Amino acid sequence: MVKLQYIGVFCLLMIVFACKKDDAEYLRFSELGAAKKEYTIPATAGQLEVNVLSSGNFEVMLPAEQEWLKLNSNKMKGDTSFMLDYEANDGFPRKSLVALYAPESERYDTVMVKQSGAVQPALNFPTLNTTVLGDGGQVVGKLNTNIPLEDITIAVVYPSPDVEPWVNTDFAYDKSTENFSFTVKPNTSQTELRSVQIRLSYKDGWDMEQVSTLYLLQANAQNMFGTQADFPEIRIWAGEKITSDLFIEGHVVSEAGNPNVGDVPQTTPTKINYAENDRTVYVQSEDGRYGFRILTSTPADNIFKRYSKVQILLKGVGVERESNPNRYTLTGVTSMMVMKQEEGSAAQIAVKQKYVGDLTDDDIYTFVTLKDVEFPIRKGSFTPINEGYSTLFSADRIGKYPLLMRDKNGDDFFTLTNTRTTYRRDGSMLPAGSGTISGIIVHEKFTRFEYQDAASEQDYGNIGRYQIRHLAKEDIKISTALNSGFSELLTEYQYPNIVNGIALPTFGNNGSISFSTNTVNLSRSSDNSYLGPVGKENIGNTNQYGNGVLTSAGSKQNTEATTNSDGKGAVTNATIVANNTWWNYEKDRGEGFVVDFSTLGINTNQLSMQFTVNNHVGGTGKGAPRYWKVEWSEHGNMDGAWTKIKSYTVPDAPLWANTNIHQLPGYKNINVKLPLALLGKEKVYLRLVVERNLASDGNSYASEPLSVATTTGIGYLAIRYNK
Repeated sequence: MVKLQYIGVFCLLMIVFACKKDDAEYLRFSELGAAKKEYTIPATAGQLEVNVLSSGNFEVMLPAEQEWLKLNSNKMKGDTSFMLDYEANDGFPRKSLVALYAPESERYDTVMVKQSGAVQPALNFPTLNTTVLGDGGQVVGKLNTNIPLEDITIAVVYPSPDVEPWVNTDFAYDKSTENFSFTVKPNTSQTELRSVQIRLSYKDGWDMEQVSTLYLLQANAQNMFGTQADFPEIRIWAGEKITSDLFIEGHVVSEAGNPNVGDVPQTTPTKINYAENDRTVYVQSEDGRYGFRILTSTPADNIFKRYSKVQILLKGVGVERESNPNRYTLTGVTSMMVMKQEEGSAAQIAVKQKYVGDLTDDDIYTFVTLKDVEFPIRKGSFTPINEGYSTLFSADRIGKYPLLMRDKNGDDFFTLTNTRTTYRRDGSMLPAGSGTISGIIVHEKFTRFEYQDAASEQDYGNIGRYQIRHLAKEDIKISTALNSGFSELLTEYQYPNIVNGIALPTFGNNGSISFSTNTVNLSRSSDNSYLGPVGKENIGNTNQYGNGVLTSAGSKQNTEATTNSDGKGAVTNATIVANNTWWNYEKDRGEGFVVDFSTLGINTNQLSMQFTVNNHVGGTGKGAPRYWKVEWSEHGNMDGAWTKIKSYTVPDAPLWANTNIHQLPGYKNINVKLPLALLGKEKVYLRLVVERNLASDGNSYASEPLSVATTTGIGYLAIRYNK
């Protein structure tokens, strides 16, 4: 109907095209054009002024079919303007073309006038999926719409073109009851169910399309859909495809289209499977005890709405079980298998609040709120990486980042953020206090943190038994105030504060960081902790947010001109680094960093250290120390006895020409629980030293002895304790 309004104008313009003079010299000096090509006006009545640049006489014409625009004069000359009176619009948004035509030069132009509507079109099936018996007959579903049925396009979509049509076209809508109805033919098959989509669509006057689809499943001739099974019953099918007519009922705790729902596996060092995220759905039992991950057959099959209550047919679905930890995935689910889907709300989802230490394997793929948690790395964003390796620069070399968190009991874990998450680097500082984080409990690998850490290559990359995936920034409810948290800083190094080759704290004055031999001075280097925004469109966007670190004077640390100049998130002079061969062959031990501090007067049940690390390999990618350890003593003598606390690995920065699956374009964050035996000491020492004389040969993970000087950095380090 809308398109018919413009037939007259379009015909006129076609005539102008056909009759255009072949007189280039004349046309060169003629002019006709609206100063603005499109206007948007409110739904209320009013007047619009349109400015025109013209070198001669011209006419203004409106489509004869529309009546809501009125022209005060249609013959104009030269640079001028004309007025359009428009009526109030108590309906849907609408638009109209206004044509300008200069007869002498046969030039023309058009202006589009779009008017908002007092009413916005609505088209929504609150229950997306429904069923009908095999006997056939009438189907009735609720439809929320203010659009006349005759203006809605209805398409019946069968699973394949060769299906014999069984949905009748007697569609009706009762506005008073909001009932949308039609009839279907009986199902003659004694065993097979059948499915169809009823797709409703409407385009308003602005060509904005509203679409809603009803998914209909019909029982077989025996009026049977199958038998409801609980989640443990489905788990028994692990390793097989379900051959029985079973269905489950539960609540959807994820949402289609969310870029941070699921894993984005790194299939090769330079390729990422983003579609796995788009196919991922999490459905948990009504009591919230158990959960399944569902991988739909295609992203289009992921029709699941967050909080909805669903019934899903599982005949033909594969059940995959992964162990250590135990978790279950359903594969091959299509939209046609959804028997019923009713809209719900967060209030209908079972409440699960836990400490990290209370999580069990049954919590995997369910929605959980973790209590009393904090981000202990007070620097950078959710994804502090070199964005040149990410999707923002059309690169597929890192698809997610695990950010360290810990709770008041001292247990640590990672929150996972995919690189397609919009708010991951929006310029906001990480909250410095404590609170809660809610999301889906998962177990995912990340080979850029850990590699060759298991007997089988498919198990490489274990970064903990449980991680959490937030689905919205609002899922993170943590106070921004440092003094509101459950922990207190004993000492902190957020950025380099180096005097005579030794790093001094940026918070307080407790202790220092030095190299294990006094012949090496610490220096400064860069990291990718810039808060954002980042990406190609932000090249040269310097110093808007810095790296989220405040100096003692209250200003943001690092306002140097080169910060983020390439849009990749780099912050200059942001890390503490040392250059060395790292292995003392004379004494057959590693070298490293030594941290000293006092614990006098501290009474606590939790003492810990958090730090970030990365190897800045040279152009060959060789020679950087892979295996490290944390040890402590009261004497600080490198040749004395030290007590080991924890081993850890340090990733290499990647080389663009030869990116390996174990290289990390950013700093790795690590948490270390410190023994309470360190308390009450006037001075205590921690050393972060190389544990094994092994490095990469440029391609391997750790196969060669340390033989050349390389640079290793600490991007952040803090010692904290519970209040």
